[in-house]
Amino acid sequence: MSILVISLPVLAVIFVANLIAARDDERARTAFNLLLFVVNLVLLIGGIVWRVMPLEATPPQMGLQMLDQGFSSSTLIGMGLWGMLVALRPVRLRLAHLFPALRPESPVHTLALVAVGYLLGNAAISLAPGALDALAESGVEATLFDVLAQQFAFVLAAFVGVGLLTRRDGPALNERLGLQRPTAAQLWTGVRWMIFFVFLQACISLTWSLFDAARVEQLSGINESLLGNFDTVWEWFLLAASAGLGEELLFRGALQPIFGILPTSLIFAVSHVQYGLSPATLAVFLLSLILGVIRKRSNTTVAILVHAGYNFTLGLLSLLAVYLAPFAR
Repeated sequence: MSILVISLPVLAVIFVANLIAARDDERARTAFNLLLFVVNLVLLIGGIVWRVMPLEATPPQMGLQMLDQGFSSSTLIGMGLWGMLVALRPVRLRLAHLFPALRPESPVHTLALVAVGYLLGNAAISLAPGALDALAESGVEATLFDVLAQQFAFVLAAFVGVGLLTRRDGPALNERLGLQRPTAAQLWTGVRWMIFFVFLQACISLTWSLFDAARVEQLSGINESLLGNFDTVWEWFLLAASAGLGEELLFRGALQPIFGILPTSLIFAVSHVQYGLSPATLAVFLLSLILGVIRKRSNTTVAILVHAGYNFTLGLLSLLAVYLAPFAR
């Protein structure tokens, strides 16, 4: 429930940005950009305060003692500085040379730039020294509701972000997000890519375990703690289907037409480094690249099916490994 509550103000800001874009009001755009600048200025100041504040002065319930103060404060400062910069029109005009589909005058695209900075900053905090050890010791356990709520928030962000109730109706929304009925040939291509990625994941995991068995064992323990309560086929099906739907609609459907395949794939891969940089990050990046190509050459629907099928297959294999473990022993 907390995920949905946190998502509500974010969705409200996305809705307002689309409303301003629909009305094409210059004063409203200026006020919105000024608001983004001020909010990110506050974030930058907060990062500076966090950097100089004595660690023992922070409330224990906030859990800040688990973070590396210097690294995390620098990340907050960077996030705030990035948000302030992209709120300025000359900076967006420069960025438009890198991303031809980016519209510097659009408050929606400005907000997307800010959001990407937040996403990368959040991933950077997870890479702070000691973050992985703290996660391993925390014993955090995800519930099915947590995963479904997060992916539902992604779905809402994608639809609201491309103009739900403001700039586009149903058919136009589907076209913008790439939601189309796939052909048999597209589905068969998707199945082959899914099989390939399962094979690639197995090869990367095996090679990684040979060269860094201790790290693999640590991450396996974190995964078991985090996802250990997902022990039925239907739970893994819901987990895989929701992740495929939510992440593909947000990244491939909403963001890729703005930033392009390669930048979106980098953003997608970095957003999945909550366990630290590893060979698995390379696998995620390659998966994202191919999903981006699938979205461009066919549609987002096929990308959703490939992503969900890949996750579901890995889930079934993990369940099979658990069931066969007693026989192997």
